[in-house]
Amino acid sequence: DLLPLVLVTLVLGYVDSHNHLTSSPVKFTLALLSIMPLSYYIGMAIASISAQSTFAVGAVVNATFGSITELTFYITALIKGSREGNRCYAEIVKSALTGTLVGCVLLVPGLCMVIGGIRHQEQRFNSRSAGVSSALLFLSVGGVFAPTLFSKVYGKLVCGECHNITQNPLGHYLCHNCHFDLMDNNGTLYYSHVQPLVYTVSLLLPAAYLIGLFFTLKTHSHIYDIHISDCHMPGHHHSAVVHWSRWRALVILLLSTLCMSACADLATEHISPILTNSTISQYFIGVTVLAMVPELPEIVNGIQFALQNNLSLSIEIGNCIAVQVCMLQIPILVLFTIFYPTNFTLVFSDLHVYASMFSVVLMNYIFMDGKCDYFQGTVLVMVYFILLAVYFFAPSPSGC
Repeated sequence: DLLPLVLVTLVLGYVDSHNHLTSSPVKFTLALLSIMPLSYYIGMAIASISAQSTFAVGAVVNATFGSITELTFYITALIKGSREGNRCYAEIVKSALTGTLVGCVLLVPGLCMVIGGIRHQEQRFNSRSAGVSSALLFLSVGGVFAPTLFSKVYGKLVCGECHNITQNPLGHYLCHNCHFDLMDNNGTLYYSHVQPLVYTVSLLLPAAYLIGLFFTLKTHSHIYDIHISDCHMPGHHHSAVVHWSRWRALVILLLSTLCMSACADLATEHISPILTNSTISQYFIGVTVLAMVPELPEIVNGIQFALQNNLSLSIEIGNCIAVQVCMLQIPILVLFTIFYPTNFTLVFSDLHVYASMFSVVLMNYIFMDGKCDYFQGTVLVMVYFILLAVYFFAPSPSGC
C-alpha cells in the first residue's frame, strides 16, 4: 500500500533537486518511510527464493540480501562523509548499528511480550532456539567490541580544554574533553595492532555466522519446531512459504534493491541540515530514527505472531536481525573501507559498548526459563526507553 510513496519520494528527490517544492527534512522523512515497503518486498522475495533453493543457495541469498536495507544506507552515508571529509557520518552509522542491535534485543521482544501477554496470561517459547541465538549474540558482541576494548587498554589518554585549578604547575587540572588517541606516533598503535585485530574479527564473525546457519538449517534443524510464516526472518528459513516464482522473486528483489539504493542516497543527501541544525544529540537520531524505522515491518510481524501465541518466532525475528548486524553488516562495512577509504573504524564510544553489552546480558537473563509474561516484556521495554533517555541527553560526538 505504501509503494506510491516510493514513487513520490524518487520524483521529488531527483526532480526538485534545489528544494523549490519541499525542504530537505521532508525529503529525508519521505526517503526513510519509503524504506519500509521496499524492505517488506525484499524480505518476501528472499523468503520465496530460499524456499525454492538448496541449502547452500538459500544461505547465500540470506547472507547477501538479508541486511540490504541497512547496508545500502550505511554505505551511501560513509561515502558521502568521506567525500565531504565529515567524520560525523561515520559516528551516525555506528549509532544506527548500535540502535538496531539494542532495539532488536530489547524493544522487539519486549513489545511482543507485552502485547501478546495481554491476550495470553503466560507464553512459552523455544528456549533451545533462543539459547542458540543468545550464544551467537554473546559471540558477536564480544567480537565487535573487542577492538574498542583493546584501544581502551593500550591507547593513550589525551585531554584538552584543561585548566589548572590549584594555580600550581604540579597541581591538579580540570579537563573537559578527554579521549583515547590511537593515532599517536603516526598511528603506530592503530595500524600495527588495532587494524589487524579489526580485520581478524571481521573474518571470524562471518565464519561463525555460516557455522550457525549450517547448525540451525542443516544438522540441528529439528530444534526449531516452530512455524515459519510470511515474515522476513534473516538467517532462519526452515519451511518458508513460497510467495512468488523464483524468477518473479528475483526481478522484484533486484528492482526493490535499486529503489532502496535510490532512497538511501536521498536520505543521506538530505540528512546534513538535520544533523547541523538539530539541537538533539546525533547519537539519539542515529539510535532511534535511522535504526528502527527500517525495522518497522519486522516489529509489526513480531507483534502479529505474539498475538497468535507464537512467541518463539517473534523472539527469533529480533535475535536474527541483531546477529546479522554484528556478524554480517559490520564486517561488510569494515571490508568496504579497504576498497573505498572512509572514516569508519571499528572503535565505538563507551556509551555504545555499555548499552549493547547490558542489553544482551538482560535479554539472556529474561530468556533463561523459556516462558514469559507481560511484566518481563515491560522490563525490556522500560530498559530500552531508559537507554534512549541516556542517548537523548548525551552530547553529540566530539567534533560534530
